[in-house]
Amino acid sequence: MDREELNRYLPPEYRDFNDWCAHIPKYNSGLTVKIDAFNLPEHPESWSREKLYEIVLWELNRYPQIDDALFAELGRIAGLKRADARKAAPTLKKLLQCRNVGLTMATAILRFINPAVFQTMNRRNFHVVLGSEEEYPDPPAKLTPAFLDRVCDCYFRYLEALRELTGDGFDFEVADRMLYQVDKASGRKLS
Repeated sequence: MDREELNRYLPPEYRDFNDWCAHIPKYNSGLTVKIDAFNLPEHPESWSREKLYEIVLWELNRYPQIDDALFAELGRIAGLKRADARKAAPTLKKLLQCRNVGLTMATAILRFINPAVFQTMNRRNFHVVLGSEEEYPDPPAKLTPAFLDRVCDCYFRYLEALRELTGDGFDFEVADRMLYQVDKASGRKLS
């Protein structure tokens, strides 16, 4: 493709490709500005795994948009005891409303912050624990307060049922990993 042919793809409302780029949200996000500013040729000593992971998440378009207040709130989840798990419901609802954070990602975040209280809930794990009782809570096109309430209730019931399954050589802290394997071993195909 030569430049003349390339120019035919430029939408008429933009004067050039730089103008078009300036109007594409992904290319103007806080993360894009941050990774564009790495300036590794000038500061090669600043290269880190964190920078690598930010680049990968940016390219996959999976970088979560979590503000500082929610980030601090997540840190406090580490101090919750099992009996207080449901106190995390407001935090879970906020996570679910963040860009690029779905139910599996949100529950994985909680799980790695406090694995004695929380475990990841994905389609496979859900099916093993609650699949015969109800369907996995797929999000609607637009999240509603009713959906967020329902999904939180489902998640905390999942944790309670999971606690009943664990023990005696099956630790709660690794339950999400093993349930995933159990569902795969069953030969069930995800729909």
